[in-house]
Amino acid sequence: MSGAAFCIQQQAMTLGYGSDTQAAAVLQVLPPEPRYLDWRGEMLPAAFLFAPVPEQQLSDRLLDVLAKLQQQLDGALNNQTVYLILPEYTEPDSSTLNTLLQQLMRRFPGLLQSDSCRVFPHGSAGVLMALNAAQQHISTQGNGPVWLVAADSMAQTSVLDAYAKGERNGVPSEGAIALCLAGCHSGVTLQFSATDAQPATTVQSAVAALFLQLAAKLKTPLKQLYFPDSGDSQVTEQWLEQYQHLHGVVDSETRLIFPSYATGELGACGGLYRLWHVMQAYEQGRITGQTAQCELSARLFRAVAVFASAEAGLDNKDV
Repeated sequence: MSGAAFCIQQQAMTLGYGSDTQAAAVLQVLPPEPRYLDWRGEMLPAAFLFAPVPEQQLSDRLLDVLAKLQQQLDGALNNQTVYLILPEYTEPDSSTLNTLLQQLMRRFPGLLQSDSCRVFPHGSAGVLMALNAAQQHISTQGNGPVWLVAADSMAQTSVLDAYAKGERNGVPSEGAIALCLAGCHSGVTLQFSATDAQPATTVQSAVAALFLQLAAKLKTPLKQLYFPDSGDSQVTEQWLEQYQHLHGVVDSETRLIFPSYATGELGACGGLYRLWHVMQAYEQGRITGQTAQCELSARLFRAVAVFASAEAGLDNKDV
C-alpha cells in the first residue's frame, strides 16, 4: 500500500507532564518528576494540566484542554483540513458526541470549518484511522497539509475512582496534540494499515485478530513495535498474552517501544503521541527499518500501521 511520503510540518502539544510543546517533546530524554493527587483520601500518581473537578463533564474538560493547545497555535487550525481524534463514542449519531461537537464549534468557531474536516471518535485507535485517511488526502490533493488533532483526559470521577480502588494502575493524565502532516520527499511512508471500528467480543480476540493480521501481511521481521502501554498491568497482559501470534514478524532484534510510560495514560491523545514518537525517531535517525504501531482502545476498537522511512521505501515495497 506504500504511498506518498509525509512528514510533520508543524506540531503543538500540551500534556499533563509537559504543558507546552518544548516540555512535552523532551519527556523521553528527561523523565518527569512523579506527581501525586489527593483523591478521596488516596494519594494517586497522576499528571493533569488542571486540578480535576469532581463530576465535571468530559466534554467541558476536553474543551479546556483544547483551549490550552490553541494558545500555542495562534489560529493555525482555522479553516484547515482537521481530522479530530476523540475519546470513544460507540454510536456515530451519539447525542453526547453531537453535543460535544456543537460546544466545540461555538468555542472554537474556526476549527472545523473546512468541508474536508472529519471526526474519529474511536479513542487511540482513531489515530491510525485518521492517519490512513490523511495519507490518502495528501496523495490525492497535491501534498496539501492535514492536521491531526487529538484530545482526551483521564480526569473523570469514574476513572479516578477506578485508580483509587486499585482497579487500574499507572499514571492517569490528559493532553492535546496537533500535528500538521504534509507530503515531502524524505519523510515516512505508510506501508500497511488495517483498522476495525466494530467492537470485539473479548479483548483476547481483538488483540489476536490484530496480531494475526500483522503476521499475515509482513514478510520480514519488524525492527520496532510500538504498543499502547503506559504502565497499566491489565494493558500489558492484553498484548503479552497474544504475543505468540506475532511469530515470524518479531525476532530477537525487534525492539518493543512504550513511549507512554513517560507521559502517563493519555487515552486517545496517547495514540497521536506514539505516532509523533515514531515519526520523530525516523527523522532523527534513532530507528531504521520497518516499524509497527498497534492501538487498542478501551472498547476494543483496534488499528495497526506499518511504517518505513521514505529512503527505504523501495526496499519495502512488498512489505
